[in-house]
Amino acid sequence: MTRRFGPYGKIQILKAEVNRLVDLLLEGPATNGPGWLPPVDIIDCPDTLTVAIEVPGLNANDLVVELMSGVLVVRGTKRRLPSEPPARRFHLMERFIGSFQVVVDLPHPIDPGQGKATLRHGVLNIVFPRLEDRRQKPFKIPVTEETEPHD
Repeated sequence: MTRRFGPYGKIQILKAEVNRLVDLLLEGPATNGPGWLPPVDIIDCPDTLTVAIEVPGLNANDLVVELMSGVLVVRGTKRRLPSEPPARRFHLMERFIGSFQVVVDLPHPIDPGQGKATLRHGVLNIVFPRLEDRRQKPFKIPVTEETEPHD
């Protein structure tokens, strides 16, 4: 499943949740849930931009973090614990397993080369130093006048 943040992020989250509930109603108790959407916080500080994603039970090897053109993509897979026998029948399963993808349109210019991702106590924190947003400031470009060469 994919979670995208931006202008239509809340609509996409609602659509994914409705689809998940319909899948649960049609399939009944499942041993492999329809997907997983980890909670995300975007924290804007004066000098940094932090994206915090709750990923309990995952290791750093289970996660892929990529940044391209101001869009952060975090992918991962939450697997069943090796101690859980696959033949179990669940009456209730709220701890979903499976793949997920979170897409975040970063709201400010950041320095991608200085980004750091750390996983601690089930929370993936991705921190980027902010860059000055020059798009909102006027930049004066001098105009020079060219003269025709004289013969």
